[in-house]
Amino acid sequence: MRLPRRVPWSSLSELDDICSCIYADQDDIAAKKQAINRATWKAITPLPHALDSILSLLVILVQDSEQIPGYNLALRQSYAIAIIRLVNGLVDPLQLGAYARSIASIAQQLNLPPWLVELRHAATHEELPSLDVLREAARQSMAWLLDNYFMPLLNPLPVAPQEAPKMRPLLPVLKTYKQTMRLITRDASLKNQYKPKILSLLKDSERWISECRVTANISMGELGWTAAQRSDSLTSDSDGKETWALEQFCDVLAERGALIPLAKKKRVTSKEGLLPSQASIILWEPLLQHIHNIHLDFPFTLCHRFSRILIQHLCLKTESNTHTSDPSYDEYLASWIIWVTQTWEQIPDLRKEVLVYLIQQLGTEMPSSSAGRALVFRLLDTLAVDVDDLQPAINFLRTAHSSAGSSTKWHSEDLNVMLQRMDSIQVAPELSPESMSQETNNCEGTVVLPTGWSKTSRTWAPCPIGVHA
Repeated sequence: MRLPRRVPWSSLSELDDICSCIYADQDDIAAKKQAINRATWKAITPLPHALDSILSLLVILVQDSEQIPGYNLALRQSYAIAIIRLVNGLVDPLQLGAYARSIASIAQQLNLPPWLVELRHAATHEELPSLDVLREAARQSMAWLLDNYFMPLLNPLPVAPQEAPKMRPLLPVLKTYKQTMRLITRDASLKNQYKPKILSLLKDSERWISECRVTANISMGELGWTAAQRSDSLTSDSDGKETWALEQFCDVLAERGALIPLAKKKRVTSKEGLLPSQASIILWEPLLQHIHNIHLDFPFTLCHRFSRILIQHLCLKTESNTHTSDPSYDEYLASWIIWVTQTWEQIPDLRKEVLVYLIQQLGTEMPSSSAGRALVFRLLDTLAVDVDDLQPAINFLRTAHSSAGSSTKWHSEDLNVMLQRMDSIQVAPELSPESMSQETNNCEGTVVLPTGWSKTSRTWAPCPIGVHA
């Protein structure tokens, strides 16, 4: 549940009036002055960044309309400062990763015109742009704020939700990382030479996770418009977005060519148990450890996501499932789950949570193939070492499945036996309560009951339903 927050307007109709004064007529300077005079909410509560940027641009536009002689330099500086503050205020709250990303990449995700980012860079570090260029930038900035702030806020239902931009592919980055690590493992003398490249690829992977969090913000319609944007105001929503980003990262790791080798002959587990090969561990451990150092919940997310994919492959056979007929893929995926739990065994309840999730999911459906069932119970038994409180649940699953799988097939003789029993029931005399009562009083008389029936009491007497006589 989202907590309420203070806003600088009493109602949306008031905000709608401000929007009309600003955008109804571009040449109506009096209406713009009226909007500036009404924007005195800053004394009550801090303005959202969008309104603060609009107010700054309005003040400059009014000053520009007065055409004061010799005021061009001041106008250029004012326009430049307003645009710099607009771009920085939009981009800075979305710098969510451990490493800084380029402003252009974040602006692209926000659908902000790229030339505004270039103009912001030129106004900050290079020669001040001309007045005509700055006026055009202000006009496009006002139009962008209308489309991305006022319209979604004033018309939340008719306006379709903004589609999140597509993420750049991560698999090529992982393949480059794997190839570079393979060169280092083959020739240790190249370690210092390729160390900067490895660090760059690790940072690029973390930036991809940050881009996923920005995509989650856009998908939820949260572009950082609120006034208070402090790092100490994180809620469960931000944790959910980080978990979602880590899940997308784990989905890419589970693809063929990443943690799962493309060649089936390379998907050979360790001789010590259900673990990845030592070559795979050497390649991928630096990346996994790097992500864990930044995101402490990464092992939980990785095990949960891999377990879900494994169960879908083994139990839920769908047409879109491309790994159903690939036992080596499933076995290697399970080996990574065990490796994570053993590598970070110091994390409390990691193995227990993975076991609970697997048992809950397998309680409804088990793999139909014998190889799939063997892999599932092998994974459960390996994870259940020293977890005594969950061993009865695993034994129950194994017993229930073995009893269900031991059912015999029907034969024609079984059908004949059932028909004979049905005939004997149909030809048996009907027993009324009076006859049963008489039979009870007369011990000499006997009543032959059909096969499989027996009297529960010799002192039977009629009574209302639900009353024990």
